[in-house]
Amino acid sequence: MRSNKLVLVAAAVASALGLSACSDGDRSSLTIEGDTINEAPNNPTNPGNGVSTCPSFATARPQTSTGTNVCQLPSTISASTVLTANTIWYIADRVTVGNGNGEMGVNAGTLANGLTVQNVTLTIEAGTQIKAQVGTFANIIITRGSKIMAEGTAAAPIVFSSEDDNYDGTGEWGGLILHGYAQHNNMECNTDPTKGCNVDSEGESGFAGGKNNADNSGVLKYVVVAEGGYAFAPGNEINGISFVGVGSGTTVDYVQVHNNKDDAIEMYGGTVNMKHLVLTNNLDDTIDWDEGYQGNIQYVIVNQAGDNTDGNAVEADTDGSTTSPMLSKPTLANFTFLVNTIDANATALNLKARTGGFFHNGIITLRPSSAVTSCVLVSGSGAQANRNVSLYFDNVIVNCGPFGDAVLNQTTVFAVDPALAANYTTAVAQATLGANYDWTAFKGAHSESAADTTFLEANNFLGAVNPNGSNLWYQGWTLPGSL
Repeated sequence: MRSNKLVLVAAAVASALGLSACSDGDRSSLTIEGDTINEAPNNPTNPGNGVSTCPSFATARPQTSTGTNVCQLPSTISASTVLTANTIWYIADRVTVGNGNGEMGVNAGTLANGLTVQNVTLTIEAGTQIKAQVGTFANIIITRGSKIMAEGTAAAPIVFSSEDDNYDGTGEWGGLILHGYAQHNNMECNTDPTKGCNVDSEGESGFAGGKNNADNSGVLKYVVVAEGGYAFAPGNEINGISFVGVGSGTTVDYVQVHNNKDDAIEMYGGTVNMKHLVLTNNLDDTIDWDEGYQGNIQYVIVNQAGDNTDGNAVEADTDGSTTSPMLSKPTLANFTFLVNTIDANATALNLKARTGGFFHNGIITLRPSSAVTSCVLVSGSGAQANRNVSLYFDNVIVNCGPFGDAVLNQTTVFAVDPALAANYTTAVAQATLGANYDWTAFKGAHSESAADTTFLEANNFLGAVNPNGSNLWYQGWTLPGSL
């Protein structure tokens, strides 16, 4: 038998943790109650109610020890489907939603083979659990033209994880891959009207990309993705969540990625915007962007707790196409990075290969065990040429050794210890602005900025959490002990 993580009950739990001293104490925000998945019906040591009752699209597996149905998803979902919260949904291999990962013709919506792109919606109810078989390539792809509607709540988040005990594994299954029709710096996509846009995607997941930056791949809200990053080939793992050509019509809000063996999130082109991210204990880079990504990310906690992390808080590049004028230049605002890596060559931010990027109102600090010796590395002539034009820092507290780049404008970069409290707040004066940040004014003064002034909230503080502690938005839905 395999023991199974089951019921998530919201609880506001905090423990004292002086983050300036960087203790690894528990800051639970959920209570987990166990259940057991039987390997065979009527297991005499854990008697369930026999074989599960499942809808026609799924395969019945043995019920849990308490009689909860366990239903295995098929390898292909070609019609709109609802995953209900009263069932545990099991994945044993790749699950592909829609057919939009096939090669696209000139017109979006029609594949090169003449077939129509399916518009499939995978709806997942609040509180639903999706469990993956341990040690498999199990992953879910939402292809172009299709959507995932995963709308949890703070009291009932949707959780993707492996099938075994707890949430302490890593690399035990694959992850989530979202495809969309948004931009990519592939030259064929942007310059040749006679050809379709087909970007070969992460994790051997087929093709993605297009020319609709407002494309909508669905909703991820109050969603937890844990224990992913299975190595499908030597040295190749799947990110916790991969966004490939995903557009700004997609909603990503209140999402945690925990214990992923590869990057927590990676954006390959696209314009997807995100808010309220909690990225914890992931083993490679935490945030990675490539290939012309120009979205906006606001309110993000990165906690590289533990001594087993060897990646950067941010690894960023543009290439893709080395000749495309389309740069990666996302806007990252109100971030708190608690960096802890054993790689002595790592920096908190590794900015390379022609990347741009705008870093606003953030905090970067280290745990005492971190081997990081500088905050920012800008490498390669392409990225270095972007400094202070499409690569810019504005109102950032750094406590990670020397800043690391003498050319970047540091007028509003503050080398102070933020002395983070247990709730990720700070009392240092530099963390509070005199007035709400004016996104419209900044964008007007910096023509290279891709800041979405309708998406980004105006506030008067640095970091992911308001220093006055009035909105501890990460509590009540994240995994226990992860913060």
